[in-house]
Amino acid sequence: MQVIVLAAGKSSRLAPLADKNLLEFSGKALIEHQIAALKRVKLRDIVVVASKNNLEQMERLLQSYKNVAVVEQKDLDEGMKGGVMAASKLVKHPNIMVLNGNDVFEDELFEKVIKASKEKGVHGVIAGKKMMDYFPGGYLKFTKSGAITDIIEKPGVGKEPSKLVNLVCHVYNDFPTFLKYLKNVKSKRDDKYEVAIDNYIKKGGAKIMAQKYTGTWSTLKYPWHVLQMMNHFLEGQETKISRQADIAKSAIIEGNVFIEKNVRVLPNAVIKGPAYIGEGSIIANNALVRDSMIGRNCVVGYSTEVARSYLNHDVWMHSNYIGDSVIDSNVSFGAGTVLGNLRFDEASIMMKIKKDKVDTDMNKLGAIIGSGSRFGINSSTNPGVRIGRNCFIGGNVLIEKDVEDDKMVLLDQKLKVIKNTQSISIENRNEMKGKVK
Repeated sequence: MQVIVLAAGKSSRLAPLADKNLLEFSGKALIEHQIAALKRVKLRDIVVVASKNNLEQMERLLQSYKNVAVVEQKDLDEGMKGGVMAASKLVKHPNIMVLNGNDVFEDELFEKVIKASKEKGVHGVIAGKKMMDYFPGGYLKFTKSGAITDIIEKPGVGKEPSKLVNLVCHVYNDFPTFLKYLKNVKSKRDDKYEVAIDNYIKKGGAKIMAQKYTGTWSTLKYPWHVLQMMNHFLEGQETKISRQADIAKSAIIEGNVFIEKNVRVLPNAVIKGPAYIGEGSIIANNALVRDSMIGRNCVVGYSTEVARSYLNHDVWMHSNYIGDSVIDSNVSFGAGTVLGNLRFDEASIMMKIKKDKVDTDMNKLGAIIGSGSRFGINSSTNPGVRIGRNCFIGGNVLIEKDVEDDKMVLLDQKLKVIKNTQSISIENRNEMKGKVK
């Protein structure tokens, strides 16, 4: 069986963060985790579909992986159809699995769909996740025997044909035949791939079975999903402290903590797991890191707290509070900068995605900050704001709403300077000192 991994999306909803497939978790890019998972279940022949935006990075990253090819999807407007069509040029097997590059599952799902696809008379299998609350995706409609009759995109609350949401982990036993329906499909919406499946079932008589999946599912669609993906990998890691790490005797390390080589943990620092500290990073005196992932060459400076946050590489801090936030690479925070993460009314935090306000379903969410940004001393952000790439935020500035890429935000304050007629003698100071208990 050959696997097509779709990783050519624009990642526009994830802005200002980098390409979702290349974001690193526990020291590896997401696409590398996907390749590793497939190879664990003996799916060795893989075609990764990239775009012109990430093609070179994908090729460089995956060149050492055996039997992994990278192909470019030219027209991203063709969506999943375009991705599968692009990969078909390198497909040699009749049995194909199609997988979304930024959906992470437990290995058991791959094993289950493969086993189900081997049943007599089955032309393919589509995985489905049972969702108790409405999910804005495709829902599977199927018979009592489990044969799929329709995939209904975003049916609306109360109109779901079942509780199973379509997961992009699909197996086709006769890929050449499905490909004919995919080539000839027509639709004015971004659902050509789903319409092709529908035509394959209804016009081609294909028996596509639904495979229920009850395991964990993490996906990267919106910026705050990075925190959920981070938690997925933190929960699955094994405790390890590199022998090449320098840990002070007075430092406290508790719980499931993974520390890479050349990390320095200075006196009185505290790391509470689950946590991951990337190669070459420094956790300074009196700093606290908990339930977080720290990338390579970061500096969590003196008296800084990082809680439930994701930091990419080369993020530097000093006397800061970073809570429930996602920080891309090459970001610096001046002393006293605080990222707010909780509304006064403790309600769920909304975030603006393109033109829409989307409910994050999180009552604690800090800032999403793009690469190359800098913060002056004593600056701060309101919960749920996004700050673009290469932004400079001046000292004492409160960021109340999203900031686009390449902006400088400065406080236009007016100072009042008048003559000082007061003085305090050393005798007064010593008298006050004597009253201190």
